[in-house]
Amino acid sequence: MLGDIVNTAGVAPLPYVVVGFFTPNYRPLADRLSAELTKTQNPHHLIAREKGTSTWRDIVHMKPGVVLEAMDRYPTSSIILLDADSSVRGSLAPMLDFVGDISARAKLRLTNHVWPFRQKTVLHISSRSMVFKPNARVRKFLEDWQTELKTADYHQGGCEMAMRFVIMRSTGLAFCPMNPDYSGMEVDQASDSAIVVHSSESRVAGRK
Repeated sequence: MLGDIVNTAGVAPLPYVVVGFFTPNYRPLADRLSAELTKTQNPHHLIAREKGTSTWRDIVHMKPGVVLEAMDRYPTSSIILLDADSSVRGSLAPMLDFVGDISARAKLRLTNHVWPFRQKTVLHISSRSMVFKPNARVRKFLEDWQTELKTADYHQGGCEMAMRFVIMRSTGLAFCPMNPDYSGMEVDQASDSAIVVHSSESRVAGRK
């Protein structure tokens, strides 16, 4: 049975709400995430989406729309977006402790250009775990991200590529790199102190 999973008990107004979304084949993962969020006293709203004929690409591209929906539901709360196949080990309140509008994991990688030889720096920003402050700059960024996905030809992985392009074009928007302990790194790569981790085992199940 498809239906949102909601537990927003706490002091009102809520300083933050953890948001994610899931299709029917992801329901067991969403139930598990909700149980962990409840145990660690993190208010959350996991949004159900029908899969229908949507491809994996279509589903991943729902992210900005889901956050916009959450901002409408919780207009004074920061939104913490997590993938449904994340695991949470503690309070997520420290994720709000940053200066700026948006926070996510940022990773730099050096690559070698063969000819002419030179080194390049590649910036990767992950959408696996993100924080959005409740303001007009963030809303415009999300609307622009959604438009970019609808109007440009992005394939698998294009959701994050579009996000990076839009961040770089969003003058006035302040981005802050996220503490790695909250960034949803793979469970076999995360530190012992990690609070948010991710398990790649769900990738196969999620694409059926």
